[in-house]
Amino acid sequence: MTQYLSPDLEDLDLEKFMREALREADAAGKAGEYPIGAVLALDGEIIARGRARHGETKSQLRHAELNTLLDGGEKLWTDYKRAILFTTVEPCPMCLGAVVMADVPHIIYALNDVVVQSKLTLESNPYIRRHIKSYFGGVLEDESARLIERYNPRILKYMQQGHL
Repeated sequence: MTQYLSPDLEDLDLEKFMREALREADAAGKAGEYPIGAVLALDGEIIARGRARHGETKSQLRHAELNTLLDGGEKLWTDYKRAILFTTVEPCPMCLGAVVMADVPHIIYALNDVVVQSKLTLESNPYIRRHIKSYFGGVLEDESARLIERYNPRILKYMQQGHL
């Protein structure tokens, strides 16, 4: 279950959308934020974008995924069943919960994060598992790692090894 891609997404160019999420991550890094970005796609088009904005907003809650979901607006509200969240790092538990509560069935991510353990949450929680049709990582993983390393090598080490 932790590496499952729904047949609905087999013909979708995952790298194309992940590149857009990486653009958001780069913008976050340039702004002095954690270099994490996300986009929300629906029917082959991006309907929302987001990036980490913790420092800018003075809020620990302003993760890239959460900002993206909040920007989804009417299209996400009405067509959530076809929405796909692309994010440059595996979602943390808060963001995984937000995706579930927004009824977004597909999560595609680049870099695995050994610290957040969201895969374990997905595997062990039937409520979450029922909502997620795709949970697929590794899309442009090396590009995401290089981008994070450029702006914050310490956080990359933490994500990959679980310690600083």
